[in-house]
Amino acid sequence: MKTQNTRSILVGSLLFLFFFLATGVSAQTMKIAVPTMGLEQDSLISPETGRAPFFLFFDEKGQLIEAIKNPAKDQYGGASRTVVALLVDKGVTLIIAENIGAKMEQALNARHIKYVKRTGVIKDAVQTIIQTR
Repeated sequence: MKTQNTRSILVGSLLFLFFFLATGVSAQTMKIAVPTMGLEQDSLISPETGRAPFFLFFDEKGQLIEAIKNPAKDQYGGASRTVVALLVDKGVTLIIAENIGAKMEQALNARHIKYVKRTGVIKDAVQTIIQTR
């Protein structure tokens, strides 16, 4: 009797875990990064991606997850490489940017990160992208 209860609990726990993981994976299908001029959602998208002052990160619903200083902003060389490594580390699947240089475009494509060119206010660009997907 005790073995049967233990199996039932184990099977139930595994099913719950499977369901939780399956719904969690499907809900986290998109993470958006935006190079910005400021740390607020009403800031402008930076005209430069690799040397943008900041990056804002959003979930698939357009909710702000994180805002950080760009570690490559004042880097002498290799800014594209540093930024793309950051995006990969953060799990970004889409970047919204005003300009993407050739080196960054190649690096993004190699890591299957999509990009969309936009200008203007960050929150407006993010919402437009989410509504059109």
